[in-house]
Amino acid sequence: MKATERFSSRVENYVKFRPGYPREVIDDLVRRCGLRSNESPSVIVDVGSGTGLSAELFLKSGLSVVGVEPNDKMRLAAERYLASYPGFKSVNGTAEATGLSDHSADLVFAAQAFHWFDPKLAKAEFRRILKPKASVALIWNDRKTSGSSFLVAYEDL
Repeated sequence: MKATERFSSRVENYVKFRPGYPREVIDDLVRRCGLRSNESPSVIVDVGSGTGLSAELFLKSGLSVVGVEPNDKMRLAAERYLASYPGFKSVNGTAEATGLSDHSADLVFAAQAFHWFDPKLAKAEFRRILKPKASVALIWNDRKTSGSSFLVAYEDL
């Protein structure tokens, strides 16, 4: 099975159970990267955007988001979920071939997805689509696997 098709049968579970991301991450990126939410909002390219969980946080901050997702079912779920946000655009693409214009992104962002990318090709694509002096942010949720007998038992299972 191709990696881009791996999650087709899991979309419903992603929508219901996938943990979100702390609002503070977005606030910190806005501050550190000088992102704008005015009449000309910064463009965030959310690579491997899945069902739109991370994109929504940027949209709630008044930023524009282009979700780049190769899996049709995941992308369609994001399009339904984020349909009320006029700043959201969704494209069929990959980290290595986004299909976006040169120098069109203020930030390239990937949440829980970078391990699926070809690092060398993705780096070249990110450089191509990023505006000069723009940034890349890669984030993950870390699961606690210790601290309580339940978590230890669950991880052992």
